[in-house]
Amino acid sequence: MAISELEIKNLLHFYNQKKVLDIPHFQINPGECLAILGPNGAGKSTLLRIASLLEKPVQGEIFFRGIKADSGNELSLRRRLVYLLDRPLFFQGKVRDNLLYGLKIRGIKEKEQQKRLEEISELFHLRALLEKSPQELSNGEKQRVNLARALIIFPDLLCLDEPFSSLDQTLKEEIMREFQLIRKKRKQTTIIVTHNRDEAIYLADRLAILISGQIKQIGTTGEVLSTPASLEIATLLGHETLVEGIVDGQEKGLLRIRAERYQIYAFGSAQNGEKVKIIFRPEEVILAPAKPQSSIRNWFHGPIIEIKPLDKVMLTVLDCGFHLKAYLTRSAVEELGVSPGKEFWAGLKATSLSVKTLGAEKEN
Repeated sequence: MAISELEIKNLLHFYNQKKVLDIPHFQINPGECLAILGPNGAGKSTLLRIASLLEKPVQGEIFFRGIKADSGNELSLRRRLVYLLDRPLFFQGKVRDNLLYGLKIRGIKEKEQQKRLEEISELFHLRALLEKSPQELSNGEKQRVNLARALIIFPDLLCLDEPFSSLDQTLKEEIMREFQLIRKKRKQTTIIVTHNRDEAIYLADRLAILISGQIKQIGTTGEVLSTPASLEIATLLGHETLVEGIVDGQEKGLLRIRAERYQIYAFGSAQNGEKVKIIFRPEEVILAPAKPQSSIRNWFHGPIIEIKPLDKVMLTVLDCGFHLKAYLTRSAVEELGVSPGKEFWAGLKATSLSVKTLGAEKEN
């Protein structure tokens, strides 16, 4: 079994006698990107600082590739990782000087320094910026230099704290795409903390959901998205409640649920007669002006009652006896001719739905 890049055991941490972290076990494997996702105040940045050996926990053991961190090896271990804040801080000098600084203090030979500088400048499109002062750069250029400065060291572990939060949406998507390509090419082990679910979903191989200082769920991105462990996690991940209903049977491994005027099929574990909430992600909805012939089990029908622009998509709401939200691209809205009052069919695969039990139905 491969050894973990980082492993934390029995972590407890307090601020002013208030418990802020309580994590029995946490690990990240070599080459993967683990995103720690949670609301503001969940303890994400504190966990990252502890993992980076920048803050000492009240209790807990930290291991890097099986080596336990202690006062004797802390400095040498810290030099094997890089911790980046959300807003770049630069030293005096040119961009070139900032990129080479970490290599120099680690005693890397000058020939190797120049080789790495050439490579990272090419990857992040920095050649034209090397002789500039960081203060002359745009926000996007600063973030490119910041990421390049981290990756030029070839750290065993890269720790990112809300690294894209200061960028506008278009610039964020561009730099995230560049970073993801480089990270995968390098197989760079990375921990990223964020409250932005889109960033986490795009970048992460695994997701850890941190709420009130505790990891409530951890797994591959697909596992956590498809089967959130609680309604609180489902909401954090952008799931919406489709409708409440009553389980009245099972077919081919799916629950059959009675809700409004529909019979709905979804994945989940519940007993006949239990009351459940059916949850889904609005981007999974398929919209069609006429009901198509398809393998999709769940179709709902109704008029459009709201269209609202969001960051990257258009929120479309149908009245199907309940309000059903769908996220569509602007081009899809135009192509389909989506407009208020127009009736559409909305399809949801059974695999796109999951259920959370609310208890047994009461007898009349």
